[in-house]
Formats: sequence, C-alpha cells, structure tokens
Amino acid sequence: MYLENINNPSDLKKLSVEELILLSSEIREFLIKNVSSTGGHLGSNLGVVDLTLVLHYLFNSPKDAFIFDVGHQAYTHKIITGRKDKFSTLRTYGGLSGFPKRNESEHDIEETGHASTSLSFAYGLSVSKELLGEMGDVIAIIGDGAMTGGMALEAINNIAHTERDIIIVLNNNEMSIGKNIGAVSKFLNTTLNDNLVHEASEKVRGFVSALPFGDIANEFIDRGKGAIRTFVAPGIAFREMGFKYFGPVDGHSYEELIDIFQKVQSIRGPRLVQVNTIKGKGYKIAEENPAKFHGIAPFDIETGELKNKSSSKTFSNIAGETIIKIAEENKNVVAITAAMESGTGLSEYAKLFKDRFFDVGIAEQHAITFSVGLSESGIIPFVFLYSTFLQRGYDQVIHDIGIMNANVKLMIDRAGLVPEDGDTHQGVFDVSFLRIVPNITIMAPVGEKDFRDMVQKSLEYKGPTVIRYNKSSVRELRENLVSDNFEIGKAHIVRDFGNSNNLIISYGQTLIDIADAVDEINLDTAILNLSTLKPLDKETILNMIKNADKILIIEESVKSGGIGSALLELLSDNEIYKKIKLHALPNKFFETASRNELLKMYKLDKEGLKEIIKNYF
Repeated sequence: MYLENINNPSDLKKLSVEELILLSSEIREFLIKNVSSTGGHLGSNLGVVDLTLVLHYLFNSPKDAFIFDVGHQAYTHKIITGRKDKFSTLRTYGGLSGFPKRNESEHDIEETGHASTSLSFAYGLSVSKELLGEMGDVIAIIGDGAMTGGMALEAINNIAHTERDIIIVLNNNEMSIGKNIGAVSKFLNTTLNDNLVHEASEKVRGFVSALPFGDIANEFIDRGKGAIRTFVAPGIAFREMGFKYFGPVDGHSYEELIDIFQKVQSIRGPRLVQVNTIKGKGYKIAEENPAKFHGIAPFDIETGELKNKSSSKTFSNIAGETIIKIAEENKNVVAITAAMESGTGLSEYAKLFKDRFFDVGIAEQHAITFSVGLSESGIIPFVFLYSTFLQRGYDQVIHDIGIMNANVKLMIDRAGLVPEDGDTHQGVFDVSFLRIVPNITIMAPVGEKDFRDMVQKSLEYKGPTVIRYNKSSVRELRENLVSDNFEIGKAHIVRDFGNSNNLIISYGQTLIDIADAVDEINLDTAILNLSTLKPLDKETILNMIKNADKILIIEESVKSGGIGSALLELLSDNEIYKKIKLHALPNKFFETASRNELLKMYKLDKEGLKEIIKNYF
C-alpha cells in the first residue's frame, strides 16, 4: 500500500513512475469507497487522479500555486496534501469541504465553488508574484466545462497578450455536469480529418521505406500523425493567440504527462496544456454514466444505485412536470438552463421539446440576456437556474430584464439553505438582491398546489417573474396554508385572529413547520402567508398588523435586505409602530452540513421555531 505513506506532496517524489501508477489505483479505490458513503463529485475526480499526481510529482505546492476550476475536481489534491484521514467527513458538518478551502490547508489557494474563475485569479496571482519578487509557478487546472464560461474566456483574452508566467492545464473530458455543448467544446475536440492525415503520411511512408533505417523513420511518421492534428486544431489557434501550446495529451498516460510537463517547466510565459481525460476513469459504472456520477448521493459500489432512494417529489421534479404541461398547451413557451438540465428537472422536457429547449452551457449571463431577446418577439422563456448561480447574472437581471421589463420567467431552484455544498452554493441571498430590482415579481410556494398555480399565473403575467423554491421534498399541506385561488400580489390569511392579537408572517415551506409548532405549543395566533414577496399585498398586511399587538416575521433568507426589511419599510412609510421581531438567517456565509442540520442550527426547523415562537409570545 503506497497511499498510507503519502501525507504531503513531497512524499510523491520518493516514488518511481511505476509506483505512481500503482498509487493512482489505490486513490481511485479510496475515492470510490469514501464517496459511496458520503456522496460527492465522483466522476470528475476519478478522471483527474493521474493528472493531479503528475503535477504534484513535478511541481512544489504551495510554492507553486495549484488552482482547481471547478473546485469539485480537487479530491486527489486534498488526499495527497494531508487530508486523507479526514476524507470520511467529506461534505459533512465540521468535516472536509467538497471544494478547496483555505482554512483546511496551505495548499488550497483559491476557494472555487463556481466555475470559470481560475484564470482571472491565476493572472492576478502571477502579477503579484512578479511585483513582490516571489518565486513559483501558477498552475490553473480548468475543466468540467469551466472553459465555456464567459469569465474564463475574458481571462484567456487578457492573459494571451502578456508574458506572464502562467500554466493553464485544460482538463478536457468533454463534460460539465452533462455533455458539454457549444463551439468551445467542439473546437477543443476537433482534429484534422483522419483521411487527409492518413493519405499524406502513407505517401511519405512509401518513399522512406526504401531508405536505410526506413522502419525507424516510419515509426516517427506514426507518431507524427497526432502532431499534425495538434498543430492544425486546436493548437494553432492557441499559438496564434500567444500561448505556448502543448497537447492534446493523454491524461492517463504517465509517460506523456511527465514528458510534456517537464518541457512546460523549462520555459516561461503563458503556457497552455490540453489534457484529455475520461470522466469516471477506473469505475466502469461511472464511466458509462458520467452525468449521474458528476455529483451523487451515497451509492452501492457494486450496482451504482443510490443507497437511500427517495420516492418523494422535489420542487425540481414538479418544475419539470409543469413546464412540460404548459409547453404542450402554449407553443411559445421555451425552457433555458445553464448546464443544469438534470438538476433543474428538465431532462424529460429536453427530450419532448428539442426545438424549444436551450442549454447554453456554464453561462448564466448569456442565458438571461438570451431570454430577453427571445421575449421581445413574443416567445415566453422560462429560465431555470440555481439561486447561487443566478448571482453571476445579476447585472443582466437589472440591465436587461428589469430596465426592459422583459417577459422572462426565472425559475430559481435551490433557494434557501442548500445541503452539503457549503458556503459557495447557498441560496440565501436572492430575496435580498432581487427585491430591490424594479419591475420584478417574486413568488414563493409552500407546496405542489401553489407551485403549479404560480407557474400558470407567471405564464399569464406580462412582465418578469421569479418563482423561488427549496432543494427538498415537497411536503403535504395538512391545512389551508395556501389559497384555493392564488393571485399574484395577494397574501393568504392562513389563520385569522382568535382570542389573542399575535401575528406570524412568513412564506414558503417554513409555514408548514410554523403551523405545526404553533399547534404543539397550543398558541393562539394569526398566521399570514405572503405568497408573493414582491409586490407585497400592502392592504392585507397593514390591516393584519394594525390589529396585532406583537408581530413575528420568519424567513429562510438572510435578514439583511430580506422580506422582514421590506415589511419594516412598509410600516415606516405608513408611520405604524408595533412590537416586531425578525427571525431570519444571519448575514454570513454558511457551513457545510445537511439541510436539516442547517435548519436546526438556525432554529428554522419545527423544534427551533417552537422555541422562538414560545419565547416571543
């Protein structure tokens, strides 16, 4: 066993190349065993085991800075930088993050949870090293579709016209979460027509065969076929941009990897190495199902099936079903996503409506403005994005959707607290940053019925709408928590005043636990479901507040700038002064934990809400 003796990158340098290859097999077994228990990003990490080992074998981290993009492909890096004994805690509360984390190790340079950031960061790091007179290479390992992101292309454009010492390792596995799409992906996988290469090489082969040492010469011709393709596409394009280009290299051949990176080490300036890898390498089930094993829950190693399959519907499932239904009825409906077809529930829709489905790749800015362009001619675009990734298109939300009052429908998945992925993926900021944008309407469903109603009303509404929903199972509504006749801009009185003048105001799935908590502590209180977060139903809200002595506002969103803030603004505008408490999430970045653990931690589960409600009233 070699892995047990690897505690830092310097230990790799004691091994022979043959021993490195044996170590790679141990690491793959280690990854499969651990991720089958914790869940995580398996396919991409199996694909970069060999590449990561060779880079650490030849370079010297942290003096040489390693930047992984997307950061979920850094598992092997974590294992060989002293964290293998903690790997069983991956993506759990208090355990290892699924992404690079600076507080875990000096070897983690940038915290990369979102794609396409590495090249800009690497450029900045390279410039700073030069200005400060520091030694060491800057190595950006960019893959899993991250090169298709606009920010990466902006950085490429900048870096190519400098002489900065940057090594870009393009890990090309033809995949992001699903199959890569677009011209960049096609370009990276283009080679010169095989027939042309074969025809040219055979003519030369016939000539040299009659010469002394002809057999040796023909061996060089065979090797040269790859070189010819490389020079023409894509190598020549990168060279024309200003890069010293190497590749494509077999990302699982230690001979090729070591040979190329030794050459790369010996020169300076901007260098780009294209390494072709197989997502899921070494685990046949993952190789055959790369999208499924991109990010997977705990699974059975023998079958690849999930250990704890849930039969419950999620909001993502219902979103997929609902968009199919309205697309069948309205031929102007289209669906757009940014490399999140399966995650947002659109896989079946994509099969049924191929001409009305658009996956634009890791390009949220483009997705949003593209949808605005569609809407100008009467098409009705539904844009499916995770809350955390919508952040990257915020300028387009304001400048294109908001100012133009575009008829775009944003379907915001993973809103609220999100499990396992930690601070980079939380959906707790969208209420605050969306509610300040003029013209936008925001809705939050409690369950399946009002979710479907909101989608239908959004379709009918002329203007930009947002529907935000959790990454969780859709729960049954045991009482009248939602209106039988949902209307945009109308709040719903779940319970009116009884013998007390207590009032709780909230929205979304939190209302289910609020109602249960109130019943279990036997509290007499009115409950108001806002339903629409913008525009607020001012008339209903003010009437309820005027009749209340104490008001408790609860939301699964950051307190700063949230709906609690909006309600306080409303009361201030109307010169109403009441005893009010806001119970929301603190304005911070959140820990890695399960969703239930996070809800409990911040007293937004039923037990925590019982405590908050009982203590206040």
